[in-house]
Amino acid sequence: EYSFFDCKNEILIMEKKLGKDFLKTLGINDYRILKNVKGRELEFLEYTHPWIKRQSKFVLADYVTGIDGTGLVHTAPGHGQEDYITGLKYNLDIIMPVNTKGHFDDTAGEFSGLSVFDANKKIIDKLKNLKLVLYHIKISHSYPHCWRCKNPIILRATSQWFMRIDHSNLREKLLDCIDGNINWIPLSGKVRISQMLSNRPDWCLSRQRYWGVPIASIVCESCKEEFLNSEV
Repeated sequence: EYSFFDCKNEILIMEKKLGKDFLKTLGINDYRILKNVKGRELEFLEYTHPWIKRQSKFVLADYVTGIDGTGLVHTAPGHGQEDYITGLKYNLDIIMPVNTKGHFDDTAGEFSGLSVFDANKKIIDKLKNLKLVLYHIKISHSYPHCWRCKNPIILRATSQWFMRIDHSNLREKLLDCIDGNINWIPLSGKVRISQMLSNRPDWCLSRQRYWGVPIASIVCESCKEEFLNSEV
């Protein structure tokens, strides 16, 4: 349940209990609740980006919890699988302004060329200068790191080659091969591969590596569209 908190100078929308805790943290005790609503009643409600002339909308997602924060989180369809799926559901723009080096590209305006990690402070400073930050604190939480170099990583939505695993009964054919004349050592490998093939969605074949087996695709010089053609 979400509440509209009237804090005299502005109205804040937050999850009911978390909102009360948050206002207490800010030292704001003089407020009143104008209205309580269910999360679904906020769906498609529009809001304005802090400094860009762009309208966005509230969407619903089951990964938003009422444990901490305000009961609302940002969604970046270009930088996370769950966010991407939510973006597809609500037909959101898949914005991904980060290049292969982890720097913002030219679409990021004044933050163009900055590392995504170095840009954090500058973005927060800009929000503070615009008087749009109510509270800022550093927290410790789990974050993905590269298992090779141990550096922090980010997720980027990029074009890839996928194999439709259910095309022409391919899934069934592969499972039949696993159960065929293959001597599995150890036997646990058979179980693992069988379970993987039984449940996996479309299979991503492409990789961004310096060395590897190339995909023999044809690229149109005019529109740059890539396609496969066995006859060619």
